[in-house]
Amino acid sequence: MRRLVDDLGVLQGAWEREPFVSTGLDDFSDVFSLESAERLIHSGLPLTALRLFRDGRQLPSELMLRNRGSSPRSREKLADGTKITDLVAEGATLTLEELHTHCPEVAAFSAELARETGFEVDCTAFLTPPQARGVAPHFDLIGIFLRQLHGSKRWRISAPVRRFPNRVEPVDPAATGEPLLDVVLKEGDCLYLPHGFVHVGDTTDEPSLHLSIGLHGVSWEKVFRRLLAAATEQFEELRQAIPPAFLDLDPAALYRERAELLAAHLTGLDWSRVPVDALRFRQPQVPRILGSLTAALARSDPATRSDPTAAPERRSDAAP
Repeated sequence: MRRLVDDLGVLQGAWEREPFVSTGLDDFSDVFSLESAERLIHSGLPLTALRLFRDGRQLPSELMLRNRGSSPRSREKLADGTKITDLVAEGATLTLEELHTHCPEVAAFSAELARETGFEVDCTAFLTPPQARGVAPHFDLIGIFLRQLHGSKRWRISAPVRRFPNRVEPVDPAATGEPLLDVVLKEGDCLYLPHGFVHVGDTTDEPSLHLSIGLHGVSWEKVFRRLLAAATEQFEELRQAIPPAFLDLDPAALYRERAELLAAHLTGLDWSRVPVDALRFRQPQVPRILGSLTAALARSDPATRSDPTAAPERRSDAAP
């Protein structure tokens, strides 16, 4: 987290409340850079791993489809790096999505951040030419950090149209009001955006590459669902059926009585038995790192190899 914010105390106060910018952060090229992006687009990525935008509109993915000849061994659609380069030169913004599945360095960074936060992490890179807009004004359903890696980009952030939204909706620019924050991010800067805040980015006279790092936080809704399940498991009266419809009872009074009972039980809940910690994300412990294949070959022992296609050995004392 220290590579995304310059003061953890500021982040604690701003978490899910307000955006803020950290400056003077360390070099991030060991995780991702313009050179990393160029290698990836020429590596034959699946078409689903990239998107192109121009002036806020998404372009057809077929524009960057690689021609694989008349008899490809696989029908998977791959991206053509040369076509992508030409489209960026014409003013398109390129997004490289799910980088943690395609870039070992980003995978290692994501795994460490997931261990530190307990949240699932995903990373998307945005490459935009000078004086251009890629994605239209929008909001995200998770908190994000925008880490500027190359060039600069101007961001305008407005208050949420609906606080803590739980589904993606189109944003009407006329309904967003005046920006709460208008800032130009430069290399070494990082912008934190709580989920729901409307934002739009435009490049300056220079191009921009930034990494969007999303944290899939655990909502209180999920926590309370676990608490309710734990309470109903411990206190049997919460499993009692509601009265049948033909009885002449006051539903509002019944709801209040049961709500008070539930609140009392939640207050006295045995927290050691509540599986809230299970909601925390478990990132793979060993992300893919360059050099791991060479190390695997070096430690490979023919004497200990097993046949993965062989049927499991049957014990002599097993039942027929």
